Amino acid sequence: MSSGESIAVVLGRVSTEDTDRVIETIEALDPVVSGERCEIVIADRLQDKLTDVIRRVYPHVRLIDCPPGMTLTEMRTLAYEASSAPIVAVTEDHCVPTPGWARTIKQAFDQGGPELVAVGGSVVNGVTDTGLDWATYLCEYSFFSPPVAQGDSAILPGMNVAYRRSALEGIPRELLTSGFWETTVHPLLLEKGGRFLSLNELVMLHKKRFSWRLFASQRFIYSRYFAGLRFGHAALPKRALASLASLALPPLLLMRAVKAAKAKGLGKEMLRASPYLLTLYCVWALGESVGRFAARATPSR
Repeated sequence: MSSGESIAVVLGRVSTEDTDRVIETIEALDPVVSGERCEIVIADRLQDKLTDVIRRVYPHVRLIDCPPGMTLTEMRTLAYEASSAPIVAVTEDHCVPTPGWARTIKQAFDQGGPELVAVGGSVVNGVTDTGLDWATYLCEYSFFSPPVAQGDSAILPGMNVAYRRSALEGIPRELLTSGFWETTVHPLLLEKGGRFLSLNELVMLHKKRFSWRLFASQRFIYSRYFAGLRFGHAALPKRALASLASLALPPLLLMRAVKAAKAKGLGKEMLRASPYLLTLYCVWALGESVGRFAARATPSR
């Protein structure tokens, strides 16, 4: 770590669509824009022409070559372990911090006291051309659309969050690599008495234009994974009943999404997205059904 870098930003480079968006991420972390000097560590399993561009144009970025089959959580852990700044911020390769993002994180930890172990914020849709663009955003991040809870909160977005390194160092490595940190790391940090802080002024732009096929496949994998976490060790009759019940999810999810979107002032956007969302919720339900019945598996992303 160079002198003066108090924040390490770690991410995995995995996107096969909109793959050059990570350049915007890197440029948004320039200290003139972000407000703080950041140590940037990217675990890269693509190793393509853009990898060469990053090495040539952004030599301050540390790249870690990863095998093609390595999971995102394993890559993220490698990036975290290769960094050294006292604050570890996590994002994704299609997410772009807004101006002052790093400064907001630094100020929050400076003022929050030693019990503050994680800071998160809101997620704004940065790709808005089509109904599918809105559907992919609302399907994943409608809960974190502004306004989010301001102040202490047990729920923070996994791609707009920063941790005190000393808190992460107490987490077993198998938890860091076995699943998404929202489900493996966050509960343990809270159990240990750590405090989470949610800030509306900490804004991340979600800027990825998915094809329907790619997003639907990811939605199936994630739904199967999270359902497996909840039901993977249950008895077979309970898993079978839960698997059958999950098929009723699509209309329930859509009604919940409509209600949430209206509360966030996104009613028109929800109307554009709803035809795509309904089909995505059907994929979601199918993933849940499989995950509840079968043994859980770690998503590869």
